[in-house]
Amino acid sequence: MPRVARFKIAAIENLYRQLLYAPLEKRKSQMNAAELLTDDIDPTQNYPEDFVVFRITGYRPQLNKVPLTLVGEALLPDLINLVQRLSDDLELPPDYDGRSPVLIPETAQKLNISTKTVQRYRKQGLVSHYVVYPDQEKRLVCFEDAIDRFIKRHQKRLERASRFTRLGEGIEAQIIKEARDLHEAEGISLNEAAARLATKHNRAHETLRLILKRHDRRASASIFDEPGPLSQRDLKVIFRAWKIGVPVAELARRFDKGAPAIHRAINRRRYELLRKIDLKWIELPTFELEDATIVLLSGPAVIRDLDQVLPDDEALRIIECIRGTEPLEESEIDGLVAGYNFLKRRASRTLSNISESPNSQQLDRIESDLRWTALLKRRLVSTTLPFAFGVVEQTIHRPLAQQPADEIVSLIEMAIEVVSRSVENHDPTRKGERLDRFCAHAMGRAMAALYETKSSGRAAARHAEGIIPLDHPFSRLCPWQAWLDPRRDMLEKRISLKEEDRQFIALRYGLEGGPPHDLDTLATMLDSSIPRLSRRLQRLERVMRERVRGEQA
Repeated sequence: MPRVARFKIAAIENLYRQLLYAPLEKRKSQMNAAELLTDDIDPTQNYPEDFVVFRITGYRPQLNKVPLTLVGEALLPDLINLVQRLSDDLELPPDYDGRSPVLIPETAQKLNISTKTVQRYRKQGLVSHYVVYPDQEKRLVCFEDAIDRFIKRHQKRLERASRFTRLGEGIEAQIIKEARDLHEAEGISLNEAAARLATKHNRAHETLRLILKRHDRRASASIFDEPGPLSQRDLKVIFRAWKIGVPVAELARRFDKGAPAIHRAINRRRYELLRKIDLKWIELPTFELEDATIVLLSGPAVIRDLDQVLPDDEALRIIECIRGTEPLEESEIDGLVAGYNFLKRRASRTLSNISESPNSQQLDRIESDLRWTALLKRRLVSTTLPFAFGVVEQTIHRPLAQQPADEIVSLIEMAIEVVSRSVENHDPTRKGERLDRFCAHAMGRAMAALYETKSSGRAAARHAEGIIPLDHPFSRLCPWQAWLDPRRDMLEKRISLKEEDRQFIALRYGLEGGPPHDLDTLATMLDSSIPRLSRRLQRLERVMRERVRGEQA
Protein backbone atom coordinates (compact mmCIF):
# COMPACT_ATOMS: atom_id res chain seq x y z
CA MET A 1 0.00 0.00 0.00
CA PRO A 2 1.45 3.43 -0.93
CA ARG A 3 2.69 5.65 1.87
CA VAL A 4 -0.06 7.98 3.13
CA ALA A 5 0.56 11.51 1.87
CA ARG A 6 0.51 14.38 4.35
CA PHE A 7 -1.94 17.23 3.90
CA LYS A 8 -0.32 20.54 2.93
CA ILE A 9 -3.23 22.70 4.13
CA ALA A 10 -4.17 22.50 7.80
CA ALA A 11 -7.78 23.48 7.03
CA ILE A 12 -8.22 20.44 4.75
CA GLU A 13 -6.59 18.15 7.31
CA ASN A 14 -8.98 19.42 10.00
CA LEU A 15 -11.92 18.99 7.64
CA TYR A 16 -10.86 15.38 7.02
CA ARG A 17 -10.77 14.69 10.76
CA GLN A 18 -14.21 16.22 11.19
CA LEU A 19 -15.66 14.18 8.31
CA LEU A 20 -14.51 10.96 9.97
CA TYR A 21 -17.24 11.43 12.58
CA ALA A 22 -20.04 11.80 10.02
CA PRO A 23 -22.40 8.86 9.37
CA LEU A 24 -21.31 6.35 6.72
CA GLU A 25 -23.61 7.54 3.92
CA LYS A 26 -22.78 11.16 4.70
CA ARG A 27 -19.06 10.44 4.38
CA LYS A 28 -19.64 8.79 1.00
CA SER A 29 -21.54 11.81 -0.30
CA GLN A 30 -18.84 14.16 1.01
CA MET A 31 -16.13 12.04 -0.61
CA ASN A 32 -18.03 12.22 -3.92
CA ALA A 33 -18.45 15.98 -3.53
CA ALA A 34 -14.71 16.42 -2.93
CA GLU A 35 -14.00 14.40 -6.08
CA LEU A 36 -16.32 16.59 -8.17
CA LEU A 37 -14.70 19.70 -6.71
CA THR A 38 -11.29 18.63 -8.08
CA ASP A 39 -12.66 19.18 -11.61
CA ASP A 40 -13.26 22.86 -10.83
CA ILE A 41 -9.93 23.69 -9.16
CA ASP A 42 -7.47 25.74 -11.18
CA PRO A 43 -3.94 25.46 -9.68
CA THR A 44 -3.27 29.11 -10.59
CA GLN A 45 -6.29 30.45 -8.66
CA ASN A 46 -7.05 30.94 -4.95
CA TYR A 47 -10.23 29.74 -3.22
CA PRO A 48 -11.89 30.87 0.06
CA GLU A 49 -12.00 28.22 2.76
CA ASP A 50 -15.76 28.60 3.24
CA PHE A 51 -16.32 27.91 -0.49
CA VAL A 52 -14.34 24.65 -0.29
CA VAL A 53 -16.12 23.53 2.90
CA PHE A 54 -19.52 24.35 1.37
CA ARG A 55 -18.79 22.39 -1.82
CA ILE A 56 -17.82 19.31 0.19
CA THR A 57 -20.25 19.38 3.13
CA GLY A 58 -23.13 21.51 1.85
CA TYR A 59 -22.70 23.70 4.92
CA ARG A 60 -21.31 27.24 4.74
CA PRO A 61 -19.40 27.88 8.00
CA GLN A 62 -19.44 31.26 9.71
CA LEU A 63 -15.73 32.06 9.63
CA ASN A 64 -13.91 35.21 10.76
CA LYS A 65 -14.33 38.40 8.77
CA VAL A 66 -11.48 37.50 6.40
CA PRO A 67 -11.78 33.84 5.28
CA LEU A 68 -8.66 31.79 4.91
CA THR A 69 -7.54 31.72 1.27
CA LEU A 70 -6.42 28.36 -0.10
CA VAL A 71 -3.94 28.27 -2.99
CA GLY A 72 -5.18 26.09 -5.84
CA GLU A 73 -1.78 24.49 -6.43
CA ALA A 74 -1.77 23.16 -2.85
CA LEU A 75 -5.54 22.63 -2.62
CA LEU A 76 -5.81 20.23 -5.58
CA PRO A 77 -3.43 17.50 -4.26
CA ASP A 78 -4.99 17.88 -0.80
CA LEU A 79 -8.46 17.22 -2.25
CA ILE A 80 -7.12 14.15 -4.06
CA ASN A 81 -5.60 13.03 -0.75
CA LEU A 82 -8.90 13.73 1.05
CA VAL A 83 -10.83 11.50 -1.38
CA GLN A 84 -8.23 8.73 -1.13
CA ARG A 85 -8.17 8.81 2.68
CA LEU A 86 -11.95 8.81 3.00
CA SER A 87 -12.18 5.86 0.60
CA ASP A 88 -9.62 4.01 2.70
CA ASP A 89 -11.87 4.40 5.75
CA LEU A 90 -15.09 3.45 3.92
CA GLU A 91 -14.09 -0.06 2.70
CA LEU A 92 -15.59 0.52 -0.76
CA PRO A 93 -16.40 -2.40 -3.09
CA PRO A 94 -14.68 -2.47 -6.53
CA ASP A 95 -17.96 -1.62 -8.29
CA TYR A 96 -18.75 1.25 -5.94
CA ASP A 97 -21.62 3.38 -7.26
CA GLY A 98 -21.72 1.30 -10.48
CA ARG A 99 -18.23 2.46 -11.52
CA SER A 100 -15.49 0.42 -13.20
CA PRO A 101 -12.18 0.18 -11.27
CA VAL A 102 -8.82 0.28 -13.07
CA LEU A 103 -5.69 -0.73 -11.15
CA ILE A 104 -2.73 1.66 -11.27
CA PRO A 105 -0.61 -0.46 -13.72
CA GLU A 106 -3.61 -0.73 -16.07
CA THR A 107 -4.24 3.01 -15.67
CA ALA A 108 -0.68 3.62 -16.88
CA GLN A 109 -1.32 1.41 -19.91
CA LYS A 110 -4.61 3.16 -20.66
CA LEU A 111 -2.88 6.56 -20.60
CA ASN A 112 0.22 5.20 -22.39
CA ILE A 113 2.53 6.48 -19.65
CA SER A 114 4.68 5.01 -16.88
CA THR A 115 3.32 4.12 -13.44
CA LYS A 116 5.65 6.75 -11.99
CA THR A 117 3.95 9.37 -14.15
CA VAL A 118 0.56 8.12 -12.92
CA GLN A 119 1.71 8.77 -9.34
CA ARG A 120 2.69 12.30 -10.36
CA TYR A 121 -0.66 12.87 -12.10
CA ARG A 122 -2.48 11.78 -8.94
CA LYS A 123 -1.25 15.06 -7.45
CA GLN A 124 -2.48 17.03 -10.46
CA GLY A 125 -6.10 15.93 -10.63
CA LEU A 126 -6.22 12.19 -11.32
CA VAL A 127 -8.51 10.95 -8.53
CA SER A 128 -7.91 7.53 -7.00
CA HIS A 129 -9.79 5.41 -4.45
CA TYR A 130 -9.05 2.45 -2.23
CA VAL A 131 -11.40 -0.48 -2.84
CA VAL A 132 -11.64 -3.91 -1.22
CA TYR A 133 -11.59 -6.86 -3.65
CA PRO A 134 -13.33 -10.22 -2.96
CA ASP A 135 -10.03 -11.64 -1.64
CA GLN A 136 -10.22 -8.92 1.09
CA GLU A 137 -7.15 -7.24 -0.40
CA LYS A 138 -7.36 -3.45 -0.41
CA ARG A 139 -6.03 -1.93 -3.65
CA LEU A 140 -5.68 1.56 -5.05
CA VAL A 141 -7.62 2.14 -8.28
CA CYS A 142 -8.72 4.90 -10.59
CA PHE A 143 -12.33 4.62 -11.67
CA GLU A 144 -12.76 4.67 -15.44
CA ASP A 145 -14.95 7.80 -15.47
CA ALA A 146 -12.33 9.66 -13.38
CA ILE A 147 -9.67 8.66 -15.91
CA ASP A 148 -11.85 9.88 -18.78
CA ARG A 149 -12.40 13.24 -17.07
CA PHE A 150 -8.65 13.61 -16.50
CA ILE A 151 -7.95 12.77 -20.18
CA LYS A 152 -10.46 15.40 -21.28
CA ARG A 153 -8.84 18.10 -19.13
CA HIS A 154 -5.21 17.21 -19.91
CA GLN A 155 -5.31 15.93 -23.49
CA LYS A 156 -2.25 17.83 -24.74
CA ARG A 157 -0.14 16.96 -21.72
CA LEU A 158 -0.97 13.28 -22.07
CA GLU A 159 -0.12 13.33 -25.77
CA ARG A 160 3.29 14.78 -24.97
CA ALA A 161 3.85 12.28 -22.17
CA SER A 162 2.89 9.31 -24.36
CA ARG A 163 5.41 10.39 -27.01
CA PHE A 164 8.20 10.65 -24.42
CA THR A 165 11.05 8.16 -24.65
CA ARG A 166 14.15 8.05 -22.51
CA LEU A 167 17.52 8.83 -23.98
CA GLY A 168 19.55 5.69 -24.48
CA GLU A 169 23.29 5.61 -23.78
CA GLY A 170 24.04 5.71 -27.51
CA ILE A 171 21.93 8.83 -28.12
CA GLU A 172 23.38 10.56 -25.04
CA ALA A 173 26.93 9.79 -26.21
CA GLN A 174 26.06 11.19 -29.66
CA ILE A 175 24.70 14.39 -28.11
CA ILE A 176 27.87 14.84 -26.04
CA LYS A 177 30.03 14.31 -29.18
CA GLU A 178 27.98 16.84 -31.15
CA ALA A 179 28.25 19.35 -28.31
CA ARG A 180 32.04 18.93 -28.25
CA ASP A 181 32.21 19.44 -32.04
CA LEU A 182 30.07 22.58 -31.82
CA HIS A 183 32.18 24.04 -29.03
CA GLU A 184 35.48 23.32 -30.81
CA ALA A 185 34.21 24.69 -34.11
CA GLU A 186 32.38 27.80 -32.90
CA GLY A 187 33.33 28.27 -29.25
CA ILE A 188 29.67 28.42 -28.18
CA SER A 189 28.55 28.15 -24.55
CA LEU A 190 27.01 25.11 -22.88
CA ASN A 191 23.61 26.80 -22.83
CA GLU A 192 23.69 27.62 -26.54
CA ALA A 193 24.87 24.12 -27.45
CA ALA A 194 22.00 22.64 -25.42
CA ALA A 195 19.51 24.93 -27.20
CA ARG A 196 20.72 23.94 -30.67
CA LEU A 197 20.84 20.23 -29.93
CA ALA A 198 17.42 20.34 -28.25
CA THR A 199 15.91 21.53 -31.53
CA LYS A 200 17.81 18.94 -33.55
CA HIS A 201 16.90 15.99 -31.34
CA ASN A 202 13.37 17.20 -30.44
CA ARG A 203 14.16 17.28 -26.73
CA ALA A 204 13.67 19.82 -23.98
CA HIS A 205 16.39 22.44 -23.68
CA GLU A 206 16.72 21.85 -19.93
CA THR A 207 17.10 18.07 -20.43
CA LEU A 208 20.10 18.51 -22.72
CA ARG A 209 21.60 21.28 -20.59
CA LEU A 210 21.57 18.96 -17.57
CA ILE A 211 23.12 16.12 -19.61
CA LEU A 212 25.99 18.36 -20.69
CA LYS A 213 26.46 19.75 -17.19
CA ARG A 214 26.52 16.25 -15.74
CA HIS A 215 29.11 15.16 -18.31
CA ASP A 216 31.40 18.10 -17.59
CA ARG A 217 31.07 17.58 -13.85
CA ARG A 218 32.09 13.91 -14.08
CA ALA A 219 34.48 13.85 -17.04
CA SER A 220 38.23 14.26 -16.63
CA ALA A 221 38.24 16.57 -19.68
CA SER A 222 35.19 18.86 -19.71
CA ILE A 223 33.82 20.30 -22.94
CA PHE A 224 32.93 23.76 -21.69
CA ASP A 225 35.22 25.92 -19.61
CA GLU A 226 32.65 28.15 -17.99
CA PRO A 227 30.46 26.77 -15.19
CA GLY A 228 27.45 28.77 -16.40
CA PRO A 229 24.95 30.67 -14.27
CA LEU A 230 23.34 28.96 -11.32
CA SER A 231 19.88 27.62 -12.08
CA GLN A 232 16.83 27.98 -9.87
CA ARG A 233 17.34 24.38 -8.80
CA ASP A 234 20.97 25.18 -7.90
CA LEU A 235 19.79 28.03 -5.68
CA LYS A 236 17.42 25.70 -3.81
CA VAL A 237 20.08 23.00 -3.38
CA ILE A 238 22.67 25.52 -2.18
CA PHE A 239 20.23 27.05 0.30
CA ARG A 240 19.17 23.69 1.73
CA ALA A 241 22.79 22.59 2.06
CA TRP A 242 23.71 25.86 3.78
CA LYS A 243 20.77 25.47 6.19
CA ILE A 244 22.01 22.04 7.31
CA GLY A 245 25.54 23.32 7.86
CA VAL A 246 27.45 22.56 4.63
CA PRO A 247 30.36 25.07 4.54
CA VAL A 248 30.30 27.74 1.84
CA ALA A 249 33.78 26.66 0.72
CA GLU A 250 32.51 23.15 0.03
CA LEU A 251 29.52 24.50 -1.90
CA ALA A 252 31.86 26.71 -3.92
CA ARG A 253 33.90 23.65 -4.94
CA ARG A 254 30.78 21.63 -5.70
CA PHE A 255 29.29 24.27 -8.01
CA ASP A 256 32.59 25.56 -9.37
CA LYS A 257 31.94 29.08 -8.10
CA GLY A 258 33.70 31.52 -5.84
CA ALA A 259 32.56 31.95 -2.24
CA PRO A 260 31.03 35.41 -2.99
CA ALA A 261 28.85 33.84 -5.71
CA ILE A 262 27.62 31.21 -3.26
CA HIS A 263 26.80 33.89 -0.69
CA ARG A 264 24.86 35.80 -3.36
CA ALA A 265 22.99 32.62 -4.29
CA ILE A 266 22.03 32.01 -0.66
CA ASN A 267 20.82 35.59 -0.31
CA ARG A 268 18.82 35.38 -3.52
CA ARG A 269 17.03 32.30 -2.21
CA ARG A 270 16.40 33.94 1.19
CA TYR A 271 14.97 36.96 -0.64
CA GLU A 272 12.72 34.74 -2.79
CA LEU A 273 11.32 32.96 0.26
CA LEU A 274 10.64 36.24 2.04
CA ARG A 275 8.90 37.69 -1.02
CA LYS A 276 6.51 34.72 -1.09
CA ILE A 277 5.16 35.56 2.38
CA ASP A 278 1.82 37.35 2.29
CA LEU A 279 2.37 39.65 5.27
CA LYS A 280 -0.83 41.27 6.53
CA TRP A 281 -1.29 43.29 9.68
CA ILE A 282 -3.86 45.36 11.58
CA GLU A 283 -2.94 49.04 11.25
CA LEU A 284 -3.07 50.78 14.64
CA PRO A 285 -2.93 54.55 15.32
CA THR A 286 0.18 54.15 17.50
CA PHE A 287 2.20 53.00 14.48
CA GLU A 288 2.43 56.58 13.22
CA LEU A 289 3.94 57.96 16.43
CA GLU A 290 7.43 59.37 16.03
CA ASP A 291 8.84 57.02 18.66
CA ALA A 292 6.62 54.06 17.74
CA THR A 293 9.52 51.60 17.53
CA ILE A 294 10.71 52.40 21.06
CA VAL A 295 7.20 52.51 22.55
CA LEU A 296 5.87 49.33 20.93
CA LEU A 297 8.99 47.15 20.94
CA SER A 298 10.42 47.87 24.36
CA GLY A 299 7.43 47.19 26.60
CA PRO A 300 7.70 44.29 29.08
CA ALA A 301 5.06 42.23 27.26
CA VAL A 302 7.07 42.02 24.02
CA ILE A 303 10.58 41.54 25.43
CA ARG A 304 10.08 39.34 28.50
CA ASP A 305 8.60 35.94 29.33
CA LEU A 306 8.18 35.00 25.65
CA ASP A 307 9.07 31.45 26.63
CA GLN A 308 6.09 31.25 29.03
CA VAL A 309 3.98 29.21 26.64
CA LEU A 310 1.97 26.01 26.70
CA PRO A 311 3.64 22.70 25.78
CA ASP A 312 2.71 21.40 22.32
CA ASP A 313 4.15 17.89 22.30
CA GLU A 314 1.52 15.96 24.31
CA ALA A 315 -2.24 16.44 24.47
CA LEU A 316 -2.97 15.62 28.10
CA ARG A 317 -0.09 17.80 29.26
CA ILE A 318 -1.38 20.85 27.38
CA ILE A 319 -4.85 20.28 28.86
CA GLU A 320 -3.39 20.06 32.37
CA CYS A 321 -1.25 23.17 31.87
CA ILE A 322 -4.22 25.14 30.56
CA ARG A 323 -6.08 24.52 33.82
CA GLY A 324 -3.27 26.22 35.74
CA THR A 325 -2.70 29.12 33.31
CA GLU A 326 -3.21 32.59 34.71
CA PRO A 327 -4.60 35.02 32.09
CA LEU A 328 -2.53 38.06 31.19
CA GLU A 329 -3.72 41.56 31.94
CA GLU A 330 -5.64 43.19 29.08
CA SER A 331 -2.89 45.82 28.73
CA GLU A 332 -0.28 43.07 28.28
CA ILE A 333 -2.36 41.38 25.58
CA ASP A 334 -2.81 44.72 23.81
CA GLY A 335 0.95 45.24 23.96
CA LEU A 336 1.59 41.81 22.45
CA VAL A 337 -0.97 42.41 19.69
CA ALA A 338 0.49 45.83 18.86
CA GLY A 339 4.05 44.48 18.80
CA TYR A 340 3.02 41.51 16.67
CA ASN A 341 1.37 43.67 14.01
CA PHE A 342 4.04 46.37 14.11
CA LEU A 343 6.83 43.83 13.50
CA LYS A 344 5.00 42.35 10.51
CA ARG A 345 4.49 45.85 9.14
CA ARG A 346 8.17 46.73 9.65
CA ALA A 347 9.35 43.49 8.01
CA SER A 348 7.07 44.06 5.01
CA ARG A 349 8.16 47.67 4.50
CA THR A 350 11.84 46.82 4.89
CA LEU A 351 11.48 44.05 2.32
CA SER A 352 9.73 46.31 -0.18
CA ASN A 353 12.54 48.87 0.07
CA ILE A 354 15.48 46.60 -0.71
CA SER A 355 16.76 45.57 -4.12
CA GLU A 356 16.55 42.11 -5.68
CA SER A 357 20.22 41.67 -4.77
CA PRO A 358 20.01 42.29 -1.02
CA ASN A 359 22.90 41.89 1.37
CA SER A 360 22.98 39.49 4.31
CA GLN A 361 22.54 42.26 6.86
CA GLN A 362 19.24 43.48 5.33
CA LEU A 363 17.85 39.95 5.12
CA ASP A 364 18.97 39.10 8.65
CA ARG A 365 17.11 42.12 10.01
CA ILE A 366 13.85 41.05 8.31
CA GLU A 367 14.26 37.40 9.35
CA SER A 368 14.88 38.40 12.97
CA ASP A 369 11.68 40.47 12.97
CA LEU A 370 9.75 37.48 11.64
CA ARG A 371 11.23 35.18 14.29
CA TRP A 372 10.12 37.72 16.88
CA THR A 373 6.59 37.81 15.47
CA ALA A 374 6.41 34.00 15.74
CA LEU A 375 7.37 34.19 19.43
CA LEU A 376 4.75 36.88 20.09
CA LYS A 377 2.07 34.89 18.30
CA ARG A 378 2.97 31.75 20.25
CA ARG A 379 2.63 33.77 23.47
CA LEU A 380 -0.74 35.20 22.37
CA VAL A 381 -2.10 31.80 21.36
CA SER A 382 -0.93 30.26 24.63
CA THR A 383 -2.56 32.92 26.79
CA THR A 384 -5.85 32.87 24.82
CA LEU A 385 -6.21 29.14 24.22
CA PRO A 386 -7.85 28.47 27.63
CA PHE A 387 -10.89 30.52 26.53
CA ALA A 388 -11.23 28.41 23.38
CA PHE A 389 -10.88 25.22 25.42
CA GLY A 390 -13.65 26.45 27.69
CA VAL A 391 -15.98 26.72 24.69
CA VAL A 392 -14.97 23.22 23.54
CA GLU A 393 -15.82 21.67 26.89
CA GLN A 394 -19.11 23.56 27.11
CA THR A 395 -20.05 22.14 23.70
CA ILE A 396 -19.08 18.51 24.40
CA HIS A 397 -20.48 18.66 27.98
CA ARG A 398 -17.48 16.96 29.57
CA PRO A 399 -13.77 17.60 30.21
CA LEU A 400 -11.75 17.43 26.99
CA ALA A 401 -9.40 14.86 28.55
CA GLN A 402 -12.29 12.37 28.66
CA GLN A 403 -12.75 12.38 24.89
CA PRO A 404 -11.28 9.58 22.70
CA ALA A 405 -7.62 10.22 21.85
CA ASP A 406 -8.14 11.00 18.16
CA GLU A 407 -10.87 13.53 18.99
CA ILE A 408 -8.70 15.19 21.65
CA VAL A 409 -5.94 15.78 19.09
CA SER A 410 -8.41 16.99 16.48
CA LEU A 411 -10.10 19.44 18.86
CA ILE A 412 -6.82 20.78 20.23
CA GLU A 413 -5.45 21.43 16.75
CA MET A 414 -8.77 22.95 15.68
CA ALA A 415 -8.75 25.25 18.74
CA ILE A 416 -5.18 26.33 18.02
CA GLU A 417 -6.06 27.11 14.41
CA VAL A 418 -9.15 29.10 15.40
CA VAL A 419 -7.21 31.09 18.00
CA SER A 420 -4.37 31.63 15.52
CA ARG A 421 -6.78 33.10 12.96
CA SER A 422 -8.40 35.22 15.65
CA VAL A 423 -5.02 36.69 16.60
CA GLU A 424 -4.54 37.64 12.93
CA ASN A 425 -7.90 39.43 12.71
CA HIS A 426 -8.20 40.96 16.18
CA ASP A 427 -8.33 44.77 16.19
CA PRO A 428 -7.92 46.12 19.75
CA THR A 429 -9.15 49.58 18.69
CA ARG A 430 -12.68 48.29 18.09
CA LYS A 431 -14.93 49.01 21.02
CA GLY A 432 -15.50 45.97 23.21
CA GLU A 433 -13.40 43.64 21.03
CA ARG A 434 -11.19 41.93 23.61
CA LEU A 435 -9.04 39.11 22.28
CA ASP A 436 -10.35 36.50 24.75
CA ARG A 437 -13.97 37.22 23.81
CA PHE A 438 -13.09 37.40 20.11
CA CYS A 439 -11.42 33.97 20.26
CA ALA A 440 -14.22 32.43 22.34
CA HIS A 441 -16.83 33.70 19.87
CA ALA A 442 -14.88 32.31 16.89
CA MET A 443 -14.46 28.98 18.70
CA GLY A 444 -18.18 28.85 19.38
CA ARG A 445 -18.94 29.24 15.66
CA ALA A 446 -16.39 26.58 14.78
CA MET A 447 -17.80 24.10 17.29
CA ALA A 448 -21.36 24.78 16.11
CA ALA A 449 -20.27 24.02 12.53
CA LEU A 450 -18.42 20.89 13.63
CA TYR A 451 -21.31 19.45 15.63
CA GLU A 452 -23.86 20.29 12.94
CA THR A 453 -23.25 16.85 11.39
CA LYS A 454 -21.06 15.15 13.98
CA SER A 455 -22.31 12.88 16.72
CA SER A 456 -21.09 13.83 20.21
CA GLY A 457 -22.30 10.63 21.87
CA ARG A 458 -19.02 8.71 22.12
CA ALA A 459 -18.33 7.29 25.57
CA ALA A 460 -15.95 9.01 27.95
CA ALA A 461 -12.40 7.67 27.80
CA ARG A 462 -9.55 7.34 30.24
CA HIS A 463 -5.97 7.86 29.15
CA ALA A 464 -2.65 7.05 30.75
CA GLU A 465 -0.62 10.24 31.04
CA GLY A 466 1.69 10.99 28.17
CA ILE A 467 0.23 8.72 25.48
CA ILE A 468 -1.40 11.23 23.11
CA PRO A 469 1.39 12.96 21.16
CA LEU A 470 0.95 16.29 19.38
CA ASP A 471 2.98 17.23 16.34
CA HIS A 472 4.21 20.57 17.73
CA PRO A 473 1.36 22.75 16.32
CA PHE A 474 2.98 25.91 17.74
CA SER A 475 5.78 25.46 15.21
CA ARG A 476 3.22 26.02 12.42
CA LEU A 477 1.53 29.20 13.65
CA CYS A 478 3.37 31.32 11.06
CA PRO A 479 4.21 30.03 7.56
CA TRP A 480 7.83 31.17 7.73
CA GLN A 481 8.63 29.05 10.79
CA ALA A 482 9.07 25.95 8.58
CA TRP A 483 12.23 27.31 6.93
CA LEU A 484 13.28 30.15 9.24
CA ASP A 485 13.24 28.52 12.68
CA PRO A 486 16.23 26.30 13.56
CA ARG A 487 15.52 22.64 14.18
CA ARG A 488 14.14 21.93 17.64
CA ASP A 489 16.42 18.93 18.30
CA MET A 490 19.48 20.96 17.32
CA LEU A 491 18.67 23.86 19.67
CA GLU A 492 18.11 21.41 22.53
CA LYS A 493 21.84 20.59 22.28
CA ARG A 494 22.81 24.13 23.26
CA ILE A 495 22.77 22.91 26.87
CA SER A 496 26.03 21.08 26.12
CA LEU A 497 27.77 24.29 25.01
CA LYS A 498 29.88 26.57 27.15
CA GLU A 499 27.88 29.13 29.13
CA GLU A 500 28.88 32.11 26.94
CA ASP A 501 28.09 30.18 23.76
CA ARG A 502 24.77 29.02 25.17
CA GLN A 503 23.83 32.61 25.97
CA PHE A 504 24.87 33.71 22.48
CA ILE A 505 22.53 31.14 20.85
CA ALA A 506 19.73 32.15 23.24
CA LEU A 507 20.15 35.83 22.33
CA ARG A 508 20.25 35.02 18.64
CA TYR A 509 17.02 33.00 18.57
CA GLY A 510 15.12 34.30 21.61
CA LEU A 511 15.22 31.05 23.55
CA GLU A 512 15.12 32.22 27.15
CA GLY A 513 12.21 34.63 27.25
CA GLY A 514 13.70 37.54 25.33
CA PRO A 515 13.33 38.48 21.66
CA PRO A 516 15.67 37.20 18.91
CA HIS A 517 18.41 39.54 17.71
CA ASP A 518 19.96 40.16 14.31
CA LEU A 519 23.74 40.00 13.99
CA ASP A 520 24.05 43.79 13.72
CA THR A 521 22.41 44.24 17.13
CA LEU A 522 24.45 41.41 18.63
CA ALA A 523 27.66 42.96 17.33
CA THR A 524 26.86 46.12 19.30
CA MET A 525 25.76 44.19 22.41
CA LEU A 526 28.84 41.93 22.43
CA ASP A 527 31.36 44.49 21.14
CA SER A 528 32.24 42.33 18.16
CA SER A 529 31.94 42.40 14.36
CA ILE A 530 29.21 40.90 12.17
CA PRO A 531 31.62 38.59 10.21
CA ARG A 532 33.11 37.27 13.46
CA LEU A 533 29.69 36.61 14.98
CA SER A 534 28.49 35.00 11.75
CA ARG A 535 31.43 32.55 11.81
CA ARG A 536 30.81 31.88 15.51
CA LEU A 537 27.12 31.17 14.85
CA GLN A 538 27.94 28.76 12.00
CA ARG A 539 30.50 26.95 14.16
CA LEU A 540 28.12 26.53 17.11
CA GLU A 541 25.26 25.38 14.90
CA ARG A 542 27.59 22.84 13.31
CA VAL A 543 28.59 21.55 16.76
CA MET A 544 24.93 21.20 17.86
CA ARG A 545 24.02 19.51 14.57
CA GLU A 546 26.87 17.01 14.89
CA ARG A 547 25.80 16.14 18.44
CA VAL A 548 22.29 15.40 17.19
CA ARG A 549 23.72 13.13 14.50
CA GLY A 550 25.93 11.45 17.07
CA GLU A 551 22.85 10.54 19.12
CA GLN A 552 21.05 9.21 16.07
CA ALA A 553 23.97 7.07 14.89
